[in-house]
Amino acid sequence: GGPSPIRWSGWTPPPGLRSPVAPARECGRSWYSDVLNTVDHEAVDTYRAKFLEQLRSLDAKRREILSSVMAAESRTEALAKLKLSMPGDQEAALESLCLSFTFDPPSKVYDYSAHDLLPDGSETELTLSNCGRYVEVVGDFCLDSGIRKQMDAFRAGFNEVFPMDRLQVFTPHELRLILCGEQAPSWTKEELLKYTEPKYGYERDSPGYLRFINVLSEMSADERKAFLQFATGCSSLPPGGLANLHPRLTVVRKDEPGFPSVNTCVHYLKLPEYPSEEVLKERLVAATIEKGFHLN
Repeated sequence: GGPSPIRWSGWTPPPGLRSPVAPARECGRSWYSDVLNTVDHEAVDTYRAKFLEQLRSLDAKRREILSSVMAAESRTEALAKLKLSMPGDQEAALESLCLSFTFDPPSKVYDYSAHDLLPDGSETELTLSNCGRYVEVVGDFCLDSGIRKQMDAFRAGFNEVFPMDRLQVFTPHELRLILCGEQAPSWTKEELLKYTEPKYGYERDSPGYLRFINVLSEMSADERKAFLQFATGCSSLPPGGLANLHPRLTVVRKDEPGFPSVNTCVHYLKLPEYPSEEVLKERLVAATIEKGFHLN
């Protein structure tokens, strides 16, 4: 399962072009090789990742044309028709972008303005004939060699807390649960009654509190995540669910009409007593998706 990792293009430099630095997998695999992929790249650098995807498609079409049995003149014409899609339904030749084999950081907070992806990368123009190699070296820099120092520092820091080799006893699902908590929060009405605390105007048999329990128990997964974000400052539950949420979610009666409000630091929900579950859910859901109801 899961998305496929990057497939390297196997590009061969044309005559006259200086041989580039071999990708990381050829000169020593990093410990996180094959973990990150194009989906991860798009998540953190959307526009660059989508541009690389266009180049992959363009390179695949180029190689298909070159391997065809068409006449040389027809092949040249077909290659000349290969264009990049641009905003506004426009097209452009790749060479017209005037790009080189350099990586420009996405922010000025970094301590460099450009990094050569090849020896003399700033002097190597991106063209249709070498776009496959460009995809390869940019992908390597973004997902492997360019982040090696940061990944090694993360590993060293993590090892100080818990040796990574001991994590092998956990499945990926168990490890994700330990590190990230319950990403699809679930609870039952019994758990809500057991692990929430009605106070200051509400008791366990108060109609307003019981309506609140019923509404929470019938929420969808997305509504539960939104409620947790609103009430606790985190959209997930710790391992073990509500039983391990500390401090406990406290529900108190709010005398002013209107919407619920919270103090997320102590998981403190101030809830007006609404006349029905329908009104309660409407106001509670509205509060979870709007700003301005915290610390009131």
